Amino acid sequence: MKYRQPGYRDSEYKEEREKRRDEDRGPRGPREPRGMAREARVVTRCYQCGHQEPAPESVPTSALCPKCRAAQHCCRNCVHFDPGARFECRRPIPKRFDSKTAANTCGSFRPETVLDATGRRIATPGPAAAPSAKVSPGRAAFEALFKKK
Repeated sequence: MKYRQPGYRDSEYKEEREKRRDEDRGPRGPREPRGMAREARVVTRCYQCGHQEPAPESVPTSALCPKCRAAQHCCRNCVHFDPGARFECRRPIPKRFDSKTAANTCGSFRPETVLDATGRRIATPGPAAAPSAKVSPGRAAFEALFKKK
């Protein structure tokens, strides 16, 4: 039906509603709540590139992101990091760390964890291409265009 305003072909609309009611009768099976079919994992994200890894218990001070090589034990990856708080930390600390992205030795550091409920796998590398696989010239040009330097 084209228009649903009251008064416009009400008789056709009533027939359509009754037809739907007749079709909808009958027991419905249990429905799954939204998002429940997906897997949810607790992960940590890199502050710089967003790379996700399973959440560790503790992070060593020398830990680096495997993707972008940024420091993981830094203020930006901490649960207590807050740009609006004193020294940009919610915990009382004696002195301010100059760089929030550099590795530090803060005693109250706890890695910030996030619930990833997208249903995708976190860090699974794709299958490597066979060395004997033939690469088309268009594909080679595309890869050369977006190759990291």
